[in-house]
Amino acid sequence: MITFEVFVNKSGDYTGFRSRGHAQDAESGQSVVCAWVSAVTQVALLGLTEEAKIPVSQKLDKKKGLLEVKLCQAPDERSRLILRPMVLVLEQLAKKCPKDVRFREHGGESTNV
Repeated sequence: MITFEVFVNKSGDYTGFRSRGHAQDAESGQSVVCAWVSAVTQVALLGLTEEAKIPVSQKLDKKKGLLEVKLCQAPDERSRLILRPMVLVLEQLAKKCPKDVRFREHGGESTNV
């Protein structure tokens, strides 16, 4: 199962996210669900770092299926415009594929700022 966690500060802004695990809908490397989660989270990461030039800390462990991204500065309009669509897509995916994706929101615990 993939667990997707989004971190939210006390103001309700996203400060980061963590995706870990693997879907069980197919063999390793063949999962459409894993592909969706990977694509959406990678687009968000690249949007933050390459397009918006927002500094982030990140952890990656391909064997564990882990990607963790935390903003290194206070959230702003640019980070909201990148992270909110990712969250919406993954919330919907968790609703459609509850055996493969779990969505969780955490308050205030994740920011590096």
